[in-house]
Amino acid sequence: MNTKIRLRAAIAILLSALLVLSIAGCSKKSPKREEKKPLKPKVTEKEEKNRKAAYSAYKNIIEQNATAIKAYSWQTVPGKETYNTRGIDRPISLCDIDGDKVPELFFFTSQNQGIARLHIYTFNGKEAVELSYAGFDDGVNGSRLSDVMAAAGTSYVVYKGKEPNTLYIYDSNGDDYMQYNIHRYVMKNSKLELVEILSNRVGQDDSGNTSDIYKRNGKTVPNAQGGKSFTSSFAQLDKAIIFSANREENNVSLWKKFSFDGALCISYDQAIAKLSK
Repeated sequence: MNTKIRLRAAIAILLSALLVLSIAGCSKKSPKREEKKPLKPKVTEKEEKNRKAAYSAYKNIIEQNATAIKAYSWQTVPGKETYNTRGIDRPISLCDIDGDKVPELFFFTSQNQGIARLHIYTFNGKEAVELSYAGFDDGVNGSRLSDVMAAAGTSYVVYKGKEPNTLYIYDSNGDDYMQYNIHRYVMKNSKLELVEILSNRVGQDDSGNTSDIYKRNGKTVPNAQGGKSFTSSFAQLDKAIIFSANREENNVSLWKKFSFDGALCISYDQAIAKLSK
């Protein structure tokens, strides 16, 4: 009888031990599977050769324009004065607009006191070619965005759109009025095609009344429609290529859509180092 009792007790203890081990095993979390990071698209030997050729050509161009590039001294961030000191010195940028894995080159030059102009280059497989882009009248060299250090000054953001092959240029300027503009381009076959101009002029009319007029491709549109078009264009910002703000523009939401430090624009020396690789 005692033997049976001892046997039953031993079996009970064994079962209890197995139950504890089972519970402990279930309580352990299964190891997490490592999430596979998306692989970067491989760059072919031909693409890498093309990129290096483009970089070499771009390097020559900015070296040839070094004096004029360095003369652009008032590029700045909102709220920072540049009348007695230099600005942020980030007048050059590289960004692929047409998706060919070779970036376009953006940079400002200043040959005249207080006027800097935006140049855009692409590489066509053989050489670097400056792109023309309609919609601006700089009064000297045809159509180029100008940063003019006068009156209310110029503010601008050049940015890559979320839609393929799109480039946006926002700028504002004025004196007793303010003029806000957005130019949208599509890049195809090594050319920039202007597809839309949005504008908003705020100030006083000849009668002294406040005037707030929106236009799309030169035609007046209702304010609600115009404001919505500006907001939609700002929402398309994918990458900030190059920027400057002569003043704080708290009424323009575009400035809150990117980090100044995270913008692609770099200094002359940084550009030379990057293009030398």
